Amino acid sequence: MSEATSVAPRFYFALPRLLARWRGGDPTRAERNGSEAWIGGIATYGISYLFFLQFLPNGLSPWLNGLIMVALAFVVLLVWLVLLYVNSLLIKGARLGGIFGSIPDRRAQSILIGTTVTAMAWTLVQRGGSMSEIGAIWIVAVTMNLIAAALLALNHESRGRA
Repeated sequence: MSEATSVAPRFYFALPRLLARWRGGDPTRAERNGSEAWIGGIATYGISYLFFLQFLPNGLSPWLNGLIMVALAFVVLLVWLVLLYVNSLLIKGARLGGIFGSIPDRRAQSILIGTTVTAMAWTLVQRGGSMSEIGAIWIVAVTMNLIAAALLALNHESRGRA
């Protein structure tokens, strides 16, 4: 392995891996890309925050509205802790039922989180307003990533590399 190949960036998400492959790089998966983890985590939190923000009542005083928005930031964190626990129970149940048999827990968790956040983004799109654009951006990004994953899976060079 050449020195340039060993220090080349590697990605978790399929779209950057596909782009790297098109540029002549290595499309194998890497799960140690901190910038992708931060971007994905912030986007996930942002979509879920906006999802719960839409349920706040209108017409509150600015101070009360600001206080509720700050409290909502912590409530969303707690909701995600509960959702992650529920997801782990769903994965255990799915494994007992023969689903997610060969997928590692972290990937099964990613599938459930991605599905949940995409449903939240779809709700934002349906609601309309300025938040719908952010939900649409999420849905477009997820769609592009799924298409990239399909293209990588169809490529014989990337098969067998995990």
